[in-house]
Amino acid sequence: MGGTLNSPLPIALYKTTAFIATASRMRVVDTLSGKVAATTSPHNAPDSDSEWASPGQASAPLLATSAGARIVIAPFVVKLTGTGTQASHVAVEVTATSADTRRVLWRVMLRPPEWNSAGALQATVVGADHGVAVIRVSTSDDDYSAAYGIDLNRPRQLWSVDKFEACAVTSEIVAGALLDGDEQRPAGFDLATGKRLWQGSVGTGVGVGSVGPGLLHVRGEDPDNAAPYHRLVDARTGRTLHTLPDDLGDSDTDCTYDGLSVLVCSYGMGGSRVAYGLDAADGKVLWHLPDKRADRIAPKVTTAWHGRVYGETAEGVIALDARTGKDLPSPGAAPLLVNESTGIGLGDSGLTAYPTSS
Repeated sequence: MGGTLNSPLPIALYKTTAFIATASRMRVVDTLSGKVAATTSPHNAPDSDSEWASPGQASAPLLATSAGARIVIAPFVVKLTGTGTQASHVAVEVTATSADTRRVLWRVMLRPPEWNSAGALQATVVGADHGVAVIRVSTSDDDYSAAYGIDLNRPRQLWSVDKFEACAVTSEIVAGALLDGDEQRPAGFDLATGKRLWQGSVGTGVGVGSVGPGLLHVRGEDPDNAAPYHRLVDARTGRTLHTLPDDLGDSDTDCTYDGLSVLVCSYGMGGSRVAYGLDAADGKVLWHLPDKRADRIAPKVTTAWHGRVYGETAEGVIALDARTGKDLPSPGAAPLLVNESTGIGLGDSGLTAYPTSS
């Protein structure tokens, strides 16, 4: 795959089906056999000439619900050819595919702001809640970004917010970073209307992630002293509920919510790796590696899901109990993406799927 496919994988898992996105199409793959069951392509010509474009140009599709049915949302950056006095321009075509029948159900077109000529565009599905999905459209250097709300039940654009890097959706809120030159502010917007509900203080490297219903993990750096911060924030008000440990790393620290009750954060390289398990409700440290007294090292965490942490060390692949940090029997693989049926990782020959058990 040209070395361009890295975590996070541009894949959505639904039961034993993988929806794999590229810049120009989405393949529907049966993970039991590896066979391509269907392919979804944009109606208009993709803006990228290469299926596997630069990293980031293809984001993971999103599983959502529309009119009571499970759908898979995938956005594509496309070229619209001008006619007459209408100039050609780049747009984003959002497709919805039935997760069960694998047929395209509808398409919605988004028109990026005028800054779309500033560089190559990438489109990302941020999340969905209460029948509204959020699409982020940004330049490849992340200097420009806009967010769009789409009604999933009556497919149409509901609102747009420019100069906003949408990052997380939870409890009818979309949160992310407001962009003003070099300055960034964490902010939250109402999912139904696009109205701003709150904004935080100026920072750099601001990032936001969902930590279950109504809770956000906000990270960044203080511009005055470059000190990193990690906070658990109320999604509706932006109020800081808990401040996470000072030594959790900088704003690039990778944190993953396990979908139940634990936020797993890790950073570093080689023998200097650090991993934390934090209670998602109150931010308290549940476990921390390395632990010199117990002669335990920190793994390279690949993902966490439903009470289990997956990763790798020099000794091989590992699994940890998400709440205690204790070693579990080796799973035999370190998936980058996992659900109740399948784990997907990168092998020597490309994507590899493994059966999972609860």
